[in-house]
Amino acid sequence: MTEIATGRALMLYDGLCGFCDLTMHWIIQQDAHDRFRFAPQQSAVATSLLERFGVDRETGLAKNSVYMVLNYDDEEKTQRLLAQSDVLVHVLLLLGGGWALLGRLLRVAPKFFRDGAYSLTARNRYRIAGRYESCPVPTPAERTKFLG
Repeated sequence: MTEIATGRALMLYDGLCGFCDLTMHWIIQQDAHDRFRFAPQQSAVATSLLERFGVDRETGLAKNSVYMVLNYDDEEKTQRLLAQSDVLVHVLLLLGGGWALLGRLLRVAPKFFRDGAYSLTARNRYRIAGRYESCPVPTPAERTKFLG
């Protein structure tokens, strides 16, 4: 895995997933450096980005995957798409502080192990925190963090 990005990261998540919603709010609370933006995979923004990287949105949702576009606010050539446990590792690295230490520890774990643990959690995410009928609307304070 290469070094972490220097620009902003755009998280593409399942907007109907309660677990994903809780995770996005946790990241917002921890994001002291304003590094993260978010878009539900059900949005046109996410669909367009995923298509550019060769990922079908429906396939991504069916695979229970979260995606992150590193350096999304830079030139396209510097952008990189991450999925599954690589997203978790980079979230922790980008948050910095003690979270970055945890991210570095996770980064050395074998990818098949990390992705296996990710997949187990993702398959059970609706059981863990429920499912929405429609994407929740961000609060006025959070709106600048969300695209699409």
